[in-house]
Amino acid sequence: MTVTSTREYKEVVVTHLSNGTPLSLPIHTIQGVKEGPVLGVSALVHGDEIIGAEIIRRVYNRLDESEISGTIKLLPVANPLAFESMTRNTPLDMNNLNRVFPGNKNGWVTEQLANSMVENFLDHIDVYIDLHAGGATPVVDYVYIQNNEELSRAFNFPILYRPSHPYEGTTATYTLEKGIPSITVEVGGGPNHDKDIERGVEGIFNVMRKLKMIPGEVAPPPKQKVMTEITIIRPKHGGIMVPEFDFSAVGTVIEGNQVLARTYNPRTFEELEVIRAPFQNNVVILTRGLFNKVSPGDYGFMLGNLDSAEEE
Repeated sequence: MTVTSTREYKEVVVTHLSNGTPLSLPIHTIQGVKEGPVLGVSALVHGDEIIGAEIIRRVYNRLDESEISGTIKLLPVANPLAFESMTRNTPLDMNNLNRVFPGNKNGWVTEQLANSMVENFLDHIDVYIDLHAGGATPVVDYVYIQNNEELSRAFNFPILYRPSHPYEGTTATYTLEKGIPSITVEVGGGPNHDKDIERGVEGIFNVMRKLKMIPGEVAPPPKQKVMTEITIIRPKHGGIMVPEFDFSAVGTVIEGNQVLARTYNPRTFEELEVIRAPFQNNVVILTRGLFNKVSPGDYGFMLGNLDSAEEE
């Protein structure tokens, strides 16, 4: 059955701020010429992960609705307040949007955002891609395996992660409970290189080819490792973090419990902390591989255990 292709944009008002300004969610809908699934893509659930918005913009500009079977819904800025302040959490209540789903229309403003995203976006899709990043400083690179391994692999990232204990209250927590095939992508951060943006764009297009939403051959994945054990290293002390050696690129393999970085007191020059690799065979998943300031409890590094990885 052939349908009329259209592009539609709407602002879904969630609430009003104290100064009278509406707080809204921007949703683009592209209707293809043939019937097919409804794919939803979101970004900026965390306000400092800006690469996702640019990935979505490029996807929007390059899609040809005359070739699309189905519909694609795009939500480039899921947390406008956190984006404005370039913070991970919503500044008005300091809640993490990706821990409160399905939300509460009578709750904190973050819970109201989650509830509106559920009612106006997540409840209207058949397949879901959620774009994340390392944030303003760290760089990251992997794809979660949620409830559809083939689609996660089709994003064609070299490292995937099959968590034994997923976070609660995420967008994917909600879509998984609804039986919606879901992909959570972690890409880029820090300087947000163009190559990472383009990998995100191509990943979405390859998933769409896999779903037969757009024409073309599905690009085969590279050799992929599935991590089942990843350790997050958070510095106990703030200060100046100095890398011990060059491992700024994610995917770097580190053998043994080598020193990753040292943190110094910028006032007294005292060495406050020595951060070491946790496993005998490590792969860098998230890194602050450059000289930078850290606060206690920041995301410092994420390293995967290669000895427990599944390889294909």
